[in-house]
Amino acid sequence: MKTAIYKIDAQNFEPEELIPAAKILREGGLVGFPTETVYGIAASARNPEAIHRLREMKGRPPDKPFSLHVADVDEVPTLVEHISPLAQSLIDLYWPGPLTIIFPGSAGKGIGVRLPKHAVARELVRLSGGPIVAPSANLSGNPPAENVEQVLAEFDGKIDAVIDSGRAAIRQASTVIRVSTDDDFEILREGIISEAMISRALRGKQVVFVCTGNSCRSPMAEVLCKQALAKRLGISVAELPDRGYRISSAGVQAFSGGKASQHAVDLMAAQELDLSEHRTRSLTRTMAEGSDLLIALSQSHRWQIVQWDPSLADRIEVISETGISDPIGGDLETYRRCADEIERALTARWVDRIIDI
Repeated sequence: MKTAIYKIDAQNFEPEELIPAAKILREGGLVGFPTETVYGIAASARNPEAIHRLREMKGRPPDKPFSLHVADVDEVPTLVEHISPLAQSLIDLYWPGPLTIIFPGSAGKGIGVRLPKHAVARELVRLSGGPIVAPSANLSGNPPAENVEQVLAEFDGKIDAVIDSGRAAIRQASTVIRVSTDDDFEILREGIISEAMISRALRGKQVVFVCTGNSCRSPMAEVLCKQALAKRLGISVAELPDRGYRISSAGVQAFSGGKASQHAVDLMAAQELDLSEHRTRSLTRTMAEGSDLLIALSQSHRWQIVQWDPSLADRIEVISETGISDPIGGDLETYRRCADEIERALTARWVDRIIDI
């Protein structure tokens, strides 16, 4: 068998370029592919024969389970029995990214799940009908492959295809964490995300901005708040989680997995803020109960949340006295006025308040 090589530019590709590789997975084949950490070998989690072939090829012990890779966070409830507040906090903090979470499972067996950050990896999972199992591309006992050349050195002719997107960015294994039924955790493998980082972040402050569809107002408020908070603290935005600040957003009527509106993406990009990877999500009870502060973008959002759960009334407030009008359907200037109102409210009312929570 000859291993097909598909060269995909991770920064500039069309989903259609991944259709041949996804078809191989759907038909029971094995595909090497990049993640942000190392290269992996994918098999459809729905195909026992493909999983057996993968296990035999890697020399993986039969009692060592495979973790699942998903394309979107809303797939997780269909795979695991329960998402605890601790697990939800880890999801909010580090997904998509290099963290595998092992959720409690039936008969004492856990289910490992990861949502990779690499755009090619996520699109491959999505097009294959996912989830997939995806151990690192190496024989047991050998170091994981960091590029396509290292994948082929061990598996050329043994796997059906490999996607070449250049060298992995992090070149360090993902962290693996087990979450217990009593909401404790254990680090099984420490990778780029350290145990100390997780411990500090979990002791932190969680703030959720809430609008209707989580496609424009609340995601803009999220990234603008992170920028303002980082500036006030004299750190980078990337350092906020490690300092214990968890700023996120959701919608009271959002569907999961949608993109931010294009005007919001473009407007934030002009301020060097990235909403291109934002995916809409609905406010869940776990998310709301785990927050220290819910900031509604309008009075109606606050009212809807209090009607949904009156116990949240003491922790939800409106971003400003008048709230922020929905810019959806408006032009770029409408979005700019919306963003300006959000920034003024953050500066006047919320940055110092969040620090003092």
